Amino acid sequence: MKNFTLKSITLFFSIIFLSFAAASAQKLTAEEVIGKHLDAIGAKDKRAAIKNQFILSDLQFQLKGSALVATGKAVLLSEGNKNLWGFNLNSIDYPQDRFGFDGKDTKVAYTKPGVRSPIGGFIVSYNELLKEGLLGGTLLSSWPLLDTDSRKAKISYEGTKKIDNRDAHVLSYMPKSGTELTIKMYFDAQNFRHLRTEYSRFIAARQGPTIDSSAGQRSDIYQVTENFSDFQKINGITLPKTYKLFYSYTGGASRNSEMEWTFNVTNFSVNQQLDQNSFDINAK
Repeated sequence: MKNFTLKSITLFFSIIFLSFAAASAQKLTAEEVIGKHLDAIGAKDKRAAIKNQFILSDLQFQLKGSALVATGKAVLLSEGNKNLWGFNLNSIDYPQDRFGFDGKDTKVAYTKPGVRSPIGGFIVSYNELLKEGLLGGTLLSSWPLLDTDSRKAKISYEGTKKIDNRDAHVLSYMPKSGTELTIKMYFDAQNFRHLRTEYSRFIAARQGPTIDSSAGQRSDIYQVTENFSDFQKINGITLPKTYKLFYSYTGGASRNSEMEWTFNVTNFSVNQQLDQNSFDINAK
């Protein structure tokens, strides 16, 4: 009996040790994750040689819970920390979208006179998405992890999490100027490709003048999620060819809504001769 107990204790501590060793091997610093992620994009000289990126993609937009499905084309242009997004869709309700950061200001155009899209309105409220180069991930040269020294953001390692049954390292991102958003980035634990970014904003329900009116108030919850997949090597760097942008709102300020944009990259080129007005969206 004593011999059995000793073996059991030895086995127990062996399992604990192996579990601890495995957990320690998984834990990385934010700097290590970023360094491995950059290597996953491409060699340092390949990355440094890219001055601007031009992407053309097929685009599908879907308003969840409705029959509205529109298709069209999208252009994503970037140079340094500048970026420009342009959508053209075959929809009367949502014919176009334009937004970008020209190196100084974030601008969002109207989709129709006096009306911005929900994602456009979200960007107006939280211009750090474009100013920091977060939206679009590695599809744009403005991706902040390509130049963390100049961004001076606070980036923290948050451990691992399952993303579509794949282990992913999680980083939290806080811009130097701050943000009301909670921003989480996810990187494949095997190859360190950028799989997802989540932006969330919770606004607590306001207190009404009476107990009854307060009970009827609802919190506002905004969620924007980007998913990246179908990675392929193009011009010496590895980029996703499929990109999905998801927006949702629940709360009391307006009707709940969910919508999704799906981009399928059809053309990617670098180091184009750009006009000085290339990042002017003529927002009004």
